[in-house]
Amino acid sequence: MKKSKSSSPRFSKASPGGTSSASGRSAGLSSKSFQADHFPGFSAGDLRALEDYYADQLRRHKTPQQRVGWNTEESQRVRFEALASVGKLQGTKILDVGCGLGGFWGYLKDQKIRADYTGVDLFPNVIREAKRTYPGIKFEARNLLAMPFDSQKYDYSFLSGVFNVKVRDNIRYMKAVLNSVLQQTRKAVAFNVLNSEAGIKESNRFMVGPRELVELGRQLEVSRVHLLDHYHHLHLTLFLYK
Repeated sequence: MKKSKSSSPRFSKASPGGTSSASGRSAGLSSKSFQADHFPGFSAGDLRALEDYYADQLRRHKTPQQRVGWNTEESQRVRFEALASVGKLQGTKILDVGCGLGGFWGYLKDQKIRADYTGVDLFPNVIREAKRTYPGIKFEARNLLAMPFDSQKYDYSFLSGVFNVKVRDNIRYMKAVLNSVLQQTRKAVAFNVLNSEAGIKESNRFMVGPRELVELGRQLEVSRVHLLDHYHHLHLTLFLYK
């Protein structure tokens, strides 16, 4: 399997507390979806930087994977393959958290996996692009901590690249999000993170080692955890089975 360069998202050079050259405005944190208490572990600057980063990606890039922070189509596909190996997805209800432009739905479609899919993302501008790319598919702007779905509504939930950006307290944020998603999921949750043993030098990346990641998973209310750590040199994937 060909190795790619680091494919984690990168913040723009704008100051976290400033305005984005991409949007030409501050990050619209007056929106109900961006109240600070809906983002455990984040500072206000973290929130502004995150929204400005994705606005910048949409403006500057042309390819779908680069517009949501991945370097190549291959690196995105490899991660999707790892996530999708969590279980038999045919005919299931799937929640894609941080869906971006719907790339995971595109992967499932290419693999002829028929599923009842819902994609959610924090940013309305990203969701609008996803709907243009895949008309008729269920996408919505939604913060699952502020407005969760019903308990066990989905069979499987996926989070790809959601935890790659370093914020004030990443572990607190991960636990809050994963606990919420687990409550909304019946069978399993699959997510990926950057591997701290990969030698990534970017100081604004959040990274976790294999042992730490497994221990984090065991602290959640799950029956078992399963780690994938050899499919890509930069990433780890963890399965949380109910």
